[in-house]
Amino acid sequence: MAESRRVKLTKRLIKEAFIELLEEKPLAKVTVTDVCNIAEINRSTFYAYYEDVPSLMREIQEEVISYIPAPETLPSVVDSLERFLDMMVPLFDYIKQNSRLFNVLVVQAECDDFAERIVRTVLERYPKKFFDKDDLEREYRAVFCLNGFIGIFKLWITEDFPITSRQFATLALSTVASCADMNLFGK
Repeated sequence: MAESRRVKLTKRLIKEAFIELLEEKPLAKVTVTDVCNIAEINRSTFYAYYEDVPSLMREIQEEVISYIPAPETLPSVVDSLERFLDMMVPLFDYIKQNSRLFNVLVVQAECDDFAERIVRTVLERYPKKFFDKDDLEREYRAVFCLNGFIGIFKLWITEDFPITSRQFATLALSTVASCADMNLFGK
């Protein structure tokens, strides 16, 4: 069942308050009361949607993970660099539009759990041909490259997006592909 406009608005207020708090203090120090005070809602309203603060964080992370493109068959997409970039640019535009969120989740993260989830998601979603879990050396190279991507991703956010989403997608793709020794585009 789709959420009503009122539910969406309330959840957005809760999430915005939560992000504001995470900009000021670590996750372990954020309480339901803090979130409710900033969002100007009652505790019962918070508990109508979330079990606790960690469940709120999980929902936010799941929403972000859902934006990672999951092409049905990557080989048909990578036949054309332009088509692949067209698929990635909206993701990076979303990141720019939600810079406060990504600053908290990726740059200011107290631990690397979320970055690790991004790496695991990419490894799971993209075909075995590129990140082959049966080929341990190739899998290790892929993990290394994806973690390098996380590093340039953090820098892109920290420097307030000095290049366009398309330029960043091109840089990220070429860096990961060359690092992992993947000949994606026949170059």
